[in-house]
Amino acid sequence: MDAARIRLGRIRCLLSSIECMKKGEPLPPALCFVPNEVTYEYRGTASIAIYDKPDVMSAKIGELPEKKTDVIFVGSGLPHFSASGGWVKIVSPSVQQFCSGREVGWLLLQPKDKPHKGAFKLVVDEKKYIHWLKVVELCHSLQIVESPPMNNTDEEMMTKLQTPPPGWNIEADEALARFLVQHDSFVSVGEGTTGTDCIESVTASSEEGEAPNLLDEDRESYWESDGQQGEHWLRFTLKQGVVIDSLYVFVDPDDSSYLPKHVVVKAGYSAEDMKQVSSKHYTNSDYTSQELNVLQSPLDTFYPLIEVQVKSCYQGGIDVRLHGVKLCTKAQTSVFFGADVLNKDMFIPANLARFPKLQSVDPQLLWQRAIILKRLAKLLDLDLLFVLPTWEHATSTLGPVTALRQLWPLSSKRTSLMHQMLADTATKSPGGRPVLHIDRRAAAEHKNDPSLDPLAKKTVFMQMYAELKKKKGSSTKYDYRWTSRYSQWWECKFTGEGIIDQGGGFRDSLSDLAEELCPSSSDTVVSLPFFVRSPNQNQDSSNAYRDVYTPNPSCKLFPQYEWIGQLMGGMYRSQETLVLSLSQFVWKQLVGEPVTWTRDYTSVDSAEAKFIDSIETMNEEKFNEFFAGSLFHTTVLSNKESVPLLPDGENKPVTYENRMEYCQLVKKKRMDESTQQIASIRAGLIKVIPEAVLNLLTWEELELKVCGNPEITLAALKKSTRYDDTQGESHPDVKRMWKVVESFTNEDRSRLLRFVTGRRRLPAIMHISMLGNSHTDSLPTSATCSNTLYLPHYTSFEVATEKLKYAAYNCIAIDTDLSPWDE
Repeated sequence: MDAARIRLGRIRCLLSSIECMKKGEPLPPALCFVPNEVTYEYRGTASIAIYDKPDVMSAKIGELPEKKTDVIFVGSGLPHFSASGGWVKIVSPSVQQFCSGREVGWLLLQPKDKPHKGAFKLVVDEKKYIHWLKVVELCHSLQIVESPPMNNTDEEMMTKLQTPPPGWNIEADEALARFLVQHDSFVSVGEGTTGTDCIESVTASSEEGEAPNLLDEDRESYWESDGQQGEHWLRFTLKQGVVIDSLYVFVDPDDSSYLPKHVVVKAGYSAEDMKQVSSKHYTNSDYTSQELNVLQSPLDTFYPLIEVQVKSCYQGGIDVRLHGVKLCTKAQTSVFFGADVLNKDMFIPANLARFPKLQSVDPQLLWQRAIILKRLAKLLDLDLLFVLPTWEHATSTLGPVTALRQLWPLSSKRTSLMHQMLADTATKSPGGRPVLHIDRRAAAEHKNDPSLDPLAKKTVFMQMYAELKKKKGSSTKYDYRWTSRYSQWWECKFTGEGIIDQGGGFRDSLSDLAEELCPSSSDTVVSLPFFVRSPNQNQDSSNAYRDVYTPNPSCKLFPQYEWIGQLMGGMYRSQETLVLSLSQFVWKQLVGEPVTWTRDYTSVDSAEAKFIDSIETMNEEKFNEFFAGSLFHTTVLSNKESVPLLPDGENKPVTYENRMEYCQLVKKKRMDESTQQIASIRAGLIKVIPEAVLNLLTWEELELKVCGNPEITLAALKKSTRYDDTQGESHPDVKRMWKVVESFTNEDRSRLLRFVTGRRRLPAIMHISMLGNSHTDSLPTSATCSNTLYLPHYTSFEVATEKLKYAAYNCIAIDTDLSPWDE
């Protein structure tokens, strides 16, 4: 078959599978294919134990012998992956050959730790199908919709994979996909990878907060060391089961003395037993490609730790600057198919705690369904470039693909594709920063009494909007499509405040703007007309969406909504955040996800959703008892405006007979109430982020990148903190501070983070500088430009709590860069 027909078969299977998932029906048999028998060869210099169960603590019942010639054995079904590695079930006749009197044995073919001293490979029999992907391509390219036309099928396991768990629905599939993104740490063994997907984490000799920049595929960002010459290193923890063919670091030839000249690579199973595997020197001509392969030759086995050491820099430089890494890998063994590599041990209560839709499901059923999701992700990866262009067409036959948007994060190619599109559409940063003069005292006066300024011109938002609008007449291109390296978009001059803006004032302005748009406290006046508190904010505290805002249906300031969208796009491209507590219903529409009344509008007005649903299911007697003569064809919008659903609807009663029509009218009116406002925000987003990138995002990913992580845990704060004192976290004053922060609520931590960094949410790097006994029991101070907290010595936990909390809530920034009278 030609490549085009094979590709069409895969796409047909993808679409058919998604339709089955939406309807809760059994999946296509080809997608669920499991071979009944798989034949393996082993040649090694050591024997390998065969166990009674897939557990290294179970009884050893036999072994594969050490031989210089191939040992042939037969396995069955899907591989079993656990915390100890990848297992194969050995069946007849092989099990009798190696384990006398046994029906089944288990072989740890791919150990988690050190690999076997030998090699495994599949024995291919053209008469037997063993790979589900080949079955998909055959069946669906020829449009064979019945069971796969071949032998060697494990019918029992195929039926299990086809059948959804009891009570399963598309929402459960989406929850499972999110679970896999967080907990599936196995790389797709059996297939080589290129990029950073096989890297689990990275640590650095210095400036560890910048180390993740090496993995973001943004060549404008970088890690720059800060230390002694020759003592710079990066340590990568790899996912299980890969061997590196080549390891590249990305450089910029213009970095001059920051370019690496001599690089040593070490590998090992722990930090204590690393051995040198490569040593390379570079000359000026090597830097022109911007990619340096730091390995002299491919590695021949799996090592969980890889360390890149920079021994010297070009032109005698002290520190090194690297813009990214790329690993080209092969699998440790090619006997496992990537989509079927899934750790069964991950489905434990502790991991499932944040996924209520999955908690009551049998772990075996979750594992089976997860295999299917990974197979679908593989199909998506293979044809992503052919699917993507069609998403802009509403009538496209591939439209159903977008119904499973939550599957996108499982795609291994999606991230690199998005980064490439962002890089291709990025523009050069402006030549100079505009200076914005902002009067925050006037903004505070407006917040106290909005009636004095009906047009809200004194708010920080409107002051910034007016100032930036003036700059549009200049030759400077101001499109917010800059790379993350351009970290400060404007310079703030706060009237009557002492601050030299080297980044802190800029971040303060973003926090002020966000606080005006969507105040974090329910007691604060919403001083701008763009968003209103959702009806959920007036409902009981058990509502999960009680703190969200929704666009104001009556606000027609569409250019300003578009600017909000541009700012959000700028946040996505940068490391900054703009905390806008919008509802799921809004975020979904911004990325183009479909929304429904029952599932999504509850994030805006759950009481209304329940009310309408109850009317639809109510019997006539109850309806007449509660609503006869009192319910009319009107509804109340989120801004508390009552509107008719029909001409003269205020005088048209709702009866039991026409109640269904009334319910549909309410749903349409409420779901469409902010369509224009959301469309304007999305139009601004698309000016900064390519629409194709939005189409590849889930709504949660967009919200997280724009707003940051709302949960600020003690562990996350500690991980983001650097210390000026050599004692670091072990300093007594630092220990006391962390005890205080541990007692804080999430809101307290958010306030403290803003006091130090100008940001309300993570990610944000925080530096702590000790003031010592000379400032005992005084208020802490901060410099948001350098993200530094100047921490005094406190004599007790109670005093430390009082001072830190007071500063967090009452001081926007205690910054002594400049006397206010010097302006």
